[in-house]
Amino acid sequence: MPNPITSYQAKYYAHELQRSFANDHVGKLAGLLFDAQVEPKPHQIDAALFALQTPFLPGVILADEVGLGKTIEAGIVITQYWAERRRNILIVAPSSLRQQWKQELFEKFLIPASILDPKSKDTLLANTSGRQAEVLICSYEFAQRHEQSLLRAWDLVVADEAHRLRNHWTGKGKIAESVAHIVSGAHKTVLLTATPLQNKLEELYGLVSVFDPNYFYSLDAFRERYIKGRDLGNGDDLAERVATVAKRTLRRDADKYIHFTKRTAITMEFTPSPEEQRLYELVNDYLQRDDLFAFAGSQRHLAALIIRKRLGSSTHAVASTLERIADRLEGEIRGGVYRDATGRRWEMDFEAEDLTDEELEEVQESGTSPRSFGPQSQSTQALPEEIAEAMRDEVAELREYAALARSITVNQKAAKLSDAIDRGFDRLRELGAPEKAIIFTDSTKTQEYIARCLRESGRGEGLVLFNGTNDGPEQTAIYKAWLEANKDGDLVTGIPAVDRRKALVEYFREQGTIMIATEAAAEGINLQFCSMLVNYDLPWNPQRVEQRIGRVHRFGQKYDVVVVNFSNKGNLAEQRILELLTNKFQLFSSVFGASDEVLGAIEDGLDFEKRISDILTSSRTDAEIDKAFKALDTQYADDISAEMASAKAKVFDNLDPHVQDRLKAYDAQSGEVLNKFERLLLAVTMHELAGRATFEGDGRTFVLNQSPVKDAPAGRYFFKSQPLENAHQYRYASPLAQHVIEAAKAHDTPARELTFSLGQSERVSSAIRALEGTSGELTLSVATFRMRARDENVSESYLLAGALTDDGRWLDEEYVADILDLACIKVGGEPVAVDEGRFAPHLDLRRTELEQEVQGRNSRYYDQQEELIYRNQQDRKAEHDGTVRDYRAREKEARKLARQADDPMEQLRLKKEARKWEHRAEEADEDFRYTRKKLRAEGDKYLELIEQSLHGTQETKHLFTVRWRLSR
Repeated sequence: MPNPITSYQAKYYAHELQRSFANDHVGKLAGLLFDAQVEPKPHQIDAALFALQTPFLPGVILADEVGLGKTIEAGIVITQYWAERRRNILIVAPSSLRQQWKQELFEKFLIPASILDPKSKDTLLANTSGRQAEVLICSYEFAQRHEQSLLRAWDLVVADEAHRLRNHWTGKGKIAESVAHIVSGAHKTVLLTATPLQNKLEELYGLVSVFDPNYFYSLDAFRERYIKGRDLGNGDDLAERVATVAKRTLRRDADKYIHFTKRTAITMEFTPSPEEQRLYELVNDYLQRDDLFAFAGSQRHLAALIIRKRLGSSTHAVASTLERIADRLEGEIRGGVYRDATGRRWEMDFEAEDLTDEELEEVQESGTSPRSFGPQSQSTQALPEEIAEAMRDEVAELREYAALARSITVNQKAAKLSDAIDRGFDRLRELGAPEKAIIFTDSTKTQEYIARCLRESGRGEGLVLFNGTNDGPEQTAIYKAWLEANKDGDLVTGIPAVDRRKALVEYFREQGTIMIATEAAAEGINLQFCSMLVNYDLPWNPQRVEQRIGRVHRFGQKYDVVVVNFSNKGNLAEQRILELLTNKFQLFSSVFGASDEVLGAIEDGLDFEKRISDILTSSRTDAEIDKAFKALDTQYADDISAEMASAKAKVFDNLDPHVQDRLKAYDAQSGEVLNKFERLLLAVTMHELAGRATFEGDGRTFVLNQSPVKDAPAGRYFFKSQPLENAHQYRYASPLAQHVIEAAKAHDTPARELTFSLGQSERVSSAIRALEGTSGELTLSVATFRMRARDENVSESYLLAGALTDDGRWLDEEYVADILDLACIKVGGEPVAVDEGRFAPHLDLRRTELEQEVQGRNSRYYDQQEELIYRNQQDRKAEHDGTVRDYRAREKEARKLARQADDPMEQLRLKKEARKWEHRAEEADEDFRYTRKKLRAEGDKYLELIEQSLHGTQETKHLFTVRWRLSR
């Protein structure tokens, strides 16, 4: 148990815990990192600080290569804003990642979030008080459709997979335009993408223009300087400008801190039975018809896509779907209506929990939009008999197909599943990995079927199902047992859906062998303790495949990951899909699977799936299927031009030559800062909760017997470094810790004599040991340098301290820190007189040193803004030069044609044309002179602000002055 401290030391520690560090110091994030359920890597700290230390910019791009954890980087930034009570925060992400964002924000940073959808948006966006109670998450499609609802003064907007916004430069990207409008009112925007540049340099202009349309001034200026003028040596200038707004870490920079495991693919071939093949052909022929009563309008494509995926999943899945469609169509016949004008009720056709997020969102949006499936007004007349008869025939067909599907009780793919598990487990044993596997399927019906097959083959022990509801009898039993085991701790959130997920994941980790999961498990859960994944149903969307694999192949995975895929030898289309994902997208090989360039080429995963579905609908023969997939191969091949690859490498991949040095510094700094932070917080907590809590062991676990604040429950607590089941984590941002800090800062600390014992102290530096037996006086204050950049507070505070020995030696603030870290064995009862004037010359000198350091950082903000103005001038000059050059070229061409003309009237017309372009050039020159003066004035203004920043305001708060004595 650490030595108890005095009120003097508690006051000093509390101020040290709360002081404002420089924006480029890990100490700025200390409290946040102490609370987080994640240990950020140096490159993630580097990226987060980059986003936080650019207050002069309205936005930044975090562009780390795939697999380096951009979500953690953004999570740190979000948490910092949250801690500063700037809580109007919006996350825009692909539909399939919304739940994952919600889950990881809560689990890693304890920040609540809600997903915006058509049903919830009015309630969630109704808050007009200016502070949200939770982070809001929406999809790109939602942002486009509900742009007006999202136009507000956001504190922070984070856009994930932001390469979807690259086409903003074209003026044709509706989603990009909507997001740009939404972020225009944001204090800060953070774009996350591993692929900020794909095929054209203009994409870079588009991405930056989303949050700062004036950064490159105009598209014409950008082209003039960096595309037309590349031979003029402007590439280095572009790299410098990009480095101001973008941070990119490469895997080679981070490999020292992260152990990256590999992926190994196993392909299991199977041949469908004649009955399965016949079912496929019947349903495929049905879906290829020009007209169907079951589906109408634009949503026929989505319906066909879902049916095809169920058909590839299992006979049980497609039977259920076909029966539901037949039931709904039969109901329409009875109701005397077809192609319902209000839009078909999708829950009648498909189990909602089996739809992917993208599919579900499209369904939800279609239900709330004026677009419908058929006629704009519902018919009130009876159906013509010939139509009703044709509809009955279609119902009969659907029921016939469903009956055939029901009659096929054994699926050949399922028959191969046990072999696939055996092969995978053999590989895991070679790797020394635990024998655990997660099996992914698209359908709950298939999930139930393969669970039954595995139980019948003797694999029932340790089998757990995971889906959208998680409310089956076995799942509920696991959940109840988990609730009982964790009833007194923080793990139980009280939200049944969240807690059921946690319970099932914990069961799989501790006792399970096989988890069979629907797509719900691909979102927001971490399974790095499992290193085998079976794609029983392979998604057609490469992004979703990558997301599935990312559940197991992530930080913390100790072993190579085995991925099993099934290949249907009786179906060319399914074979070609597997080849496409394997060869072109490289999803199942190497360390990171899909390359940045190829995965980034897919703007919308659902659109990609629809492309495949269209191929299957329109291709009647194997030759047609082969030809169509070759075309798709070509489009998504990893074949960006060598020229663009070179440009990307120059602009993005060599942003900072000192990156390794800085990462090394953060690696050392973060451990040191966090260790000190925890030690100080522990000491202050033990001092302030004495009498209210019982501390155990080294004090990092304790029982709070009587809470001093209403928001902190009594019970067991643990520090992050010593996790304890069924207990509350002690968080720096919690009401209890904040009470402790404020109570320590408020102590009365009059001038007294403090006696410190070297022999009873745990931490004694060699410098302090040399002072044994000496005594003197010590003073401690907090000096705060108040600064603002843009409208952001970038103030810094420092402990201004020093001591004088009785023989007149000056000891700086490091000596004071070491003295106050010693065990204090006596606090004198009588006041002591101290001459404060003796400290003044030394403290004034130190204050001046600190002031110069702070001024250097503060002036940097204005210096960078002046640099932006200067480069903006260069952009405008380039645009102007290009315009004048164009006018002069047209003038020259007109004069040349005039000289060649024989007709005097034509000659006169061409000379007038030449004079027109001459005048335009002269007017452009005049206009630019005015613009140049204006920009010069703006630059001068920033130079004045730099000068003013060198004389920022400061204040000093005195904490205490004491006499000290060092004894053995």
